[in-house]
Amino acid sequence: MVSKIKTCIFISGRGSNLESIIKRSRDYIFPIKIELIISNNLDAKGLKLAKKYSIPHKFFHSKNSKIFERKSLFEIKKRKIKFLCLAGFMKVLSNNFIKNFGYKIINIHPSLLPKY
Repeated sequence: MVSKIKTCIFISGRGSNLESIIKRSRDYIFPIKIELIISNNLDAKGLKLAKKYSIPHKFFHSKNSKIFERKSLFEIKKRKIKFLCLAGFMKVLSNNFIKNFGYKIINIHPSLLPKY
């Protein structure tokens, strides 16, 4: 059996990338297991996908980025997650968040924030 890496996906919107990742992660040889989905948007359609596929998910309001990051890190560390994937996540994570996470992060849907 392939040892899968515990992963958290951050989303903000539709979840089209998320759905592809979820479906692919169900493959025997795909290296990740999605343990958590976090969104900064309560209306993100990706949260419905999380429910559909029975994946734990959290919404944290993002007006105060420090609180959002603190709550996210708490959930990530509680689940011993080792990999983050930003899939259409429309916020910039602080250097402090990245240092405190200390593992691997990939952004599969880069944006030109804060320009847009």
